[in-house]
Amino acid sequence: MGFVSIAAYRIFGNGVRKRAETHHDLEVQLHQAHIPVPIDQYLSSAYFYSLIAGFVGAIAGYYAGLRLFADLSLPATIGIDGSTWVDAHQAELLSAAAGLLLFTLVFYIVYLIYAKIPATKANIRKSQIDQSLPHAVAYLYALNHGGGMNLFDIFKSLSGYAHIYGAAAEEFGRIIRDVEYFGYDMLTALQNANNRTSSDKFKDFVDGLISIVSSGGDVTTYLMSKTRQYHSTAAREQKAFLEALGIMAEVYIAVFVVGPLFMMTVLVVIGLIDAGSSTILYVLIYALIPAGTAIYLVILDMISDVGKKSFGAYAVEKKPDVFSDVRVKPLCEDQAKLIHRMQICRRLLGFRALLLHPFRLMRYKPAYSFLMSIPLAILYMYSVLRSSYPDLSHISIGTVLNVDTVSALDDRVFFAVLIVCIPFIIFRELRNQRIRQIEDQIPEFMRKLASINDAGILLVDAITMVAQAKIGVLQHDVKQIVGDITWGTIMTDALRNFEYRVKTDMASRITTLIVRASESTSDVKSVLVIAAGDAEVQKQTKNERTAEMFVYVFIIYVAFFVFLFTIYVLAAYFLTAMTGSLSEAASDLTMINKFDMEMYTALFFHAALIQGFCSGLVAGKMSTGSISSGLKHSVAMMLISYGVFTLFI
Repeated sequence: MGFVSIAAYRIFGNGVRKRAETHHDLEVQLHQAHIPVPIDQYLSSAYFYSLIAGFVGAIAGYYAGLRLFADLSLPATIGIDGSTWVDAHQAELLSAAAGLLLFTLVFYIVYLIYAKIPATKANIRKSQIDQSLPHAVAYLYALNHGGGMNLFDIFKSLSGYAHIYGAAAEEFGRIIRDVEYFGYDMLTALQNANNRTSSDKFKDFVDGLISIVSSGGDVTTYLMSKTRQYHSTAAREQKAFLEALGIMAEVYIAVFVVGPLFMMTVLVVIGLIDAGSSTILYVLIYALIPAGTAIYLVILDMISDVGKKSFGAYAVEKKPDVFSDVRVKPLCEDQAKLIHRMQICRRLLGFRALLLHPFRLMRYKPAYSFLMSIPLAILYMYSVLRSSYPDLSHISIGTVLNVDTVSALDDRVFFAVLIVCIPFIIFRELRNQRIRQIEDQIPEFMRKLASINDAGILLVDAITMVAQAKIGVLQHDVKQIVGDITWGTIMTDALRNFEYRVKTDMASRITTLIVRASESTSDVKSVLVIAAGDAEVQKQTKNERTAEMFVYVFIIYVAFFVFLFTIYVLAAYFLTAMTGSLSEAASDLTMINKFDMEMYTALFFHAALIQGFCSGLVAGKMSTGSISSGLKHSVAMMLISYGVFTLFI
């Protein structure tokens, strides 16, 4: 507990404790959101931060009021004592009222946000549990049926793979915590999990498990029925989810494509009369469209693929601890120097491999391409600025940053963005294509292993036999597994190396399941069948989403083309015709003479680029659930915009 929390508790703790029963729902939400803070401490902090924010708002409101009401003159007060003093301090009184109003408003908003955080986190966690529970139950069923492990052991095994099986594994980990550390029996621990979870699906699963355990029923049969139930309901849940995404796509088009387009058209017409409207156009293009798209992407991320994360917990180095309690003779100076040199050589070898084979690493981890592309883009921009402005140290932004300069440099900035994005897009698409091919073949690979293992052949030999068959792009990775085993690596480590190479949610779940089953029993045929079924469900779900969302991605492209065509007409025909006709009819009007055609053309060009970039990110997020996959759509739309304005305007 920090100093601020202690101070807040001492100030507000007693008052909060007296009204603790009125905040029972918030206390439940704190437990469901896994926020390890008592209700009285949480509310004390909420009041404290709200009070601080309110005081800051009051001070800001008071000083803003002094500037706003400095020249304000109200009618003189008649017949009231002290009217002269009131008249003399009108600005201060109004500023104090504004500060008080802002204090109340900021205090209430901050407290409301603080009070809604547990409910928001609980809802997010509910979605995470619901998405990961089917895979977690399949893991439990596979180990209980094929591995022969009891309920406690499979719960404990699952809790160790929370980085793979997500929030559902964490819920089962809390059951194990109650049993191991708090001394509860399994039934009591299950009831506690039922009371604290925010997921109705998990609560239903635990309710059934409590009934089975208390009545002495068959746990394996129950897990099998739940696995099949979740697999059968996956299609319905996917359909409902895609319908929600469809509504979100329509909202985006209406609010962030059509809305800005309408406002731009109106502001351009107003700009023919009032040059001050260009400020609103600047705010719309450079602030509202990007900020609105960012907020939309955050909302979209909250309702879609909440449980899907890139798994980063991989064992790349093992240190044996069998003899950790044995005293070791201290190293002599020569031995310490030798070990230090070996460590340096190891780092240098890795750096040498990076220099000799950079594209191999970028294909493996596309984000590493930014280490090459960003410096190249910076060097490109520096060379452009040096050629345009040889003496960069004496440039004044106020004199250089004008319409002509921006129009000359925006092409270069666009090229720099392409230099940064295109390498990442290429390597990411190459990796994604390979991963898609691998995930398409994993279910069939599992079924082949199961059929061979069913004939009495060990899993190690079954993998060797499958590696000799034609199984597409997966054959290379399977041969690497066989190669690792041939060189003395145990099978479980060879499978983990395969998981580390592929790094997908499907590969992680399947590999973990097979490794745990092979460690508990040599007969893994049923586990392989269950793993194949789970992989098939994941594959079908992903393919259905891609097929369904293709329509909405196409609609986003159509909306962008409408946006681009409209501003092209405005820039190429409307503005030219209007300025020409108005200049002939009223050449003596200064408001027409002040109309800057080049500025509006540059604004439209930037609007097309920004809208294309934002629409591409949204298209990628909706189609695959990843913002980074939208970069290819963004670059495509930006290239189209650049081509239209370069060739036709």
